[in-house]
Amino acid sequence: MDRTDGCYIATIGALYSMSGKEIADHLRESQGNPSESEYRSWENSIPILVKVLHQAGLDALTLVLEYQTPIGSRIDAVLLGEGKTTGKPLVLVIELKQWSAIEENVAGRESSVSICLSRAENRFEERLHPVQQTLTYAKHLRMNHSNVADGKMDVRCRQFLHNFKDKEQLFQGSYQAYEPLRHETYTKGEEELLAADLRNLLSSEPNPEVVEQFLTGTYVLGQIGFQDLGNVLARKENATMLDDQIEVNRKICTMIDQLHSPQFGKHLMIISGPPGTGKTVVGLHAIYAYCQKFGPSWQNRGGCIFALPRSRTLSLVIAGASGVSPAYLDAVPFGRDLVVVDEAHRIQQLESTMTSLFQKANMVVVLQDDRQRIRITEEGTVDGFRRFAQAHGISCSVYSLVSQKRAGYLGSYVSDLDKLFYDRQKQPLKRQSALELRCWDDLNDLDRYLHSLLSAGRHVKWYAPFCWKWTFDTRNKDIRIAQPSGDFEKPWNPQPKEEQYRWYVGEKEEYLDQVGCIYTAQGLEFDDIGVIWWDDLCWDDDLHDWHIDLSSNCDATFMAAIQKSSQPSKQEIVELVLNTYRVLLTRAKSSVHIWFRDPVTRDHVRKVLDF
Repeated sequence: MDRTDGCYIATIGALYSMSGKEIADHLRESQGNPSESEYRSWENSIPILVKVLHQAGLDALTLVLEYQTPIGSRIDAVLLGEGKTTGKPLVLVIELKQWSAIEENVAGRESSVSICLSRAENRFEERLHPVQQTLTYAKHLRMNHSNVADGKMDVRCRQFLHNFKDKEQLFQGSYQAYEPLRHETYTKGEEELLAADLRNLLSSEPNPEVVEQFLTGTYVLGQIGFQDLGNVLARKENATMLDDQIEVNRKICTMIDQLHSPQFGKHLMIISGPPGTGKTVVGLHAIYAYCQKFGPSWQNRGGCIFALPRSRTLSLVIAGASGVSPAYLDAVPFGRDLVVVDEAHRIQQLESTMTSLFQKANMVVVLQDDRQRIRITEEGTVDGFRRFAQAHGISCSVYSLVSQKRAGYLGSYVSDLDKLFYDRQKQPLKRQSALELRCWDDLNDLDRYLHSLLSAGRHVKWYAPFCWKWTFDTRNKDIRIAQPSGDFEKPWNPQPKEEQYRWYVGEKEEYLDQVGCIYTAQGLEFDDIGVIWWDDLCWDDDLHDWHIDLSSNCDATFMAAIQKSSQPSKQEIVELVLNTYRVLLTRAKSSVHIWFRDPVTRDHVRKVLDF
């Protein structure tokens, strides 16, 4: 018996000799401080599962209880052994449910089930369908676990709802997509059938190497990368769907199935969410689903297209990473079925752009975030897209992604930034995030630290607001800031086309010294970033509000757009500056390092974000 990372590990025989309370006590010791309902769940459900495994004659095999995955979820039970007929290492993912009934699926959701938590209080909660839950776990293991990936270990799934009687409810109506996997689900009264199934699936002889390989495997995480564009166009699988992504993905797949039906017409799908929620994951998976059904779209030239508003750096990065050039919106060819538009908040002249796009395609999926607009001319807001669809009689659906997926994950970091920026939060927030936040007093010290991270193999970048003139020549150190240790001097990011992707991947150490601006930040992510917080955005303690100073803004395009705009509101301009800093501060997966010019702003931000 053993405990690691909060799970509890024992043979079936050892667990069978314990009471439910003893098992729950072991788990409580491993988990720390579980809720009473979770403790009771362990106490009641695990002995029922163990009894079935004992009846199957699997006493010598090892069961891992409450196995923690890096995607932020715990698998109820993982049984480790060898396939009875294959002799190959086998990982059996088991989802245990105490449900006795589920509510009618009036919302038509395909991947979640409404569970009654309290009849007296009329409290219900949406839970992932048990089949979908195990599918997600299995896919994650196959794609990210070092000793499971590439077929080294087989992964199988079972769902055991030991109090549930009406099995048909789980596979009817909107849940029909799970019908092919009905044989993996067992309900009340089917204990002997489950035991027989497991007896046929697994050898009763233990294999300690299987246990060792599974428990010592490492995870290669991170959300989907742009290199996966080539894979999805070639019908190769990509990232694991998580949480709210699953439901949105199912809606997209349902529409793709109907694309060629005469009654389909035109449809606009808006997928909105803050940085790190996996909009690109869902968008690329839509392309994968299309290619699975209708065939591959080699080099982004088939019936489905991955497109961008004009975004030179991002386009070059995607092309460099995947070997596939995304299409610009004005260059999407006619006769397309599906167009997925990433960074859609950057669309300018939305009316004409979207009108042209729907002349070329039947279904358009836009991936956007209102709070990543950084120019007054950018019109790709949720409301803007909705108004367009309504004015043109195009059916429209809107989905919001909330859960953070970026490796680690960002947890509450982005929502805390939103409270800091847009809610003018002044009290400390209890930030829940694995992301490291650190404040530096000297830019040269920070620079040396970032270079040390780069030397250790990290993907690192400097970023700053557009507050220094850009001479378009990296031989010139356009950024100069006096520091106690000596002037901090850096050039801006590279201008030549052939340098952009190499700068992004950090091909040479000197590329870290070329500071990125907002236009080379949008859509990209790194392990670690350093951010210069200048005095174009400062906190005013007396007014309890943000103060912007555009006199230090050297972005001629940004300033010209404001001057040409008809009576832009002060609030809108403030929000564009806030959006700019929000984008700069959300490019990292592991750590964000900030130097502040203004001490009042520094103290306020550190107080609110608690670092």
